Amino acid sequence: MGEAVQEFFLGVLRVIHPEVRDLWAYFEAGFHNLLAVAVENRFAREARKTALGLMGTGQLSLTKVIVLVDEDVNPRDRAAVFGAIARHFDPAEDFLLVPGVPLDTLDFTSGRMNLGSKLVLDAQSHARAAGSSGGSATAARPASALLGSVADPRALEPRVTAWALRWGGTLVVRVADAGRAVVESLLQRPEYAAVTLLVAVSEDVPLDDDALLLWGIFTRFDCARDIVPAATETRGAWTTCRGPLGIDATWKPGYPAPVENLPEVVASVDTWWGR
Repeated sequence: MGEAVQEFFLGVLRVIHPEVRDLWAYFEAGFHNLLAVAVENRFAREARKTALGLMGTGQLSLTKVIVLVDEDVNPRDRAAVFGAIARHFDPAEDFLLVPGVPLDTLDFTSGRMNLGSKLVLDAQSHARAAGSSGGSATAARPASALLGSVADPRALEPRVTAWALRWGGTLVVRVADAGRAVVESLLQRPEYAAVTLLVAVSEDVPLDDDALLLWGIFTRFDCARDIVPAATETRGAWTTCRGPLGIDATWKPGYPAPVENLPEVVASVDTWWGR
C-alpha cells in the first residue's frame, strides 16, 4: 500500500516540484525514515531547496532522512543510491541537519514524542547545476572510487563482533554494546579515512540482508544525537563536519522492545511458501 501511494502521488508532487524526476521512500526503513529523491537542477543546488520543500509537504514532512541524487540515478535502487553517497557525498559541504522539528509519532529515537531531528545527505555530483534561470553552475567534484575492501575492524576494535562493507562506501560494524564509543574509536583510524559512512548496529541486525540492514540502521538513530563526524570545525555560526560520518544505530536504553512474532506463527507462515 505504501508503494502504491507513492506511485499515485508522484505526478501531483511534480506539479509543485517539477525538478523532481523520481523519488522513493523505502519500506525497508519504515517509509518515513529514508527517502531518496532524484532531482534535475535548473540552478545551482536546487535540490537542496527541493529537500527543504519536501520536508514541509504533507506526509513527506515526517521524513527523517532525505538522500539527494542526480536525475539519472534510480532512487528505487538502493545500491545506486548508496553508491552515489560513496562517490559524491562530502560531509563538509553536503550534510544538512535540521534539529528540533516535528517527527513521526512512530519514531521513538529522539526520546520526545513527535519531536526530533531530520537530515539531508546531498549525494549529487553537482555537474549539472546551471539552467535557464541564470544560476551559475557549481564545479563537478571528482567522484570517489567505490571501495572494494577495508581493514578488518575486529583487529583494531575488540568490541566489534562482525562487520561488512556495503555499497562501496558504508562500513557497518555489529557490537554488543557501547556503539557510540566504537564509532568514535574507528573514526580516528586512518584505515577508514576513505569510508563515507561508518555505522554501528546491534547484534540482532543481519549484515547480509539489505532489507533488514536498512531497517536496523534507519529506525534506530536520532539525526542530531547519534551522528558522530570524525571532526568538526566552526566558521561563524556554521558548524562543518569532516571525515567519515559516523552513526550510532545501536539499540539504546529507553527504546521500546522490538515486536516479535511467536515462533509457531513464523513456522506456520513459512509453510505457505512454495505451495
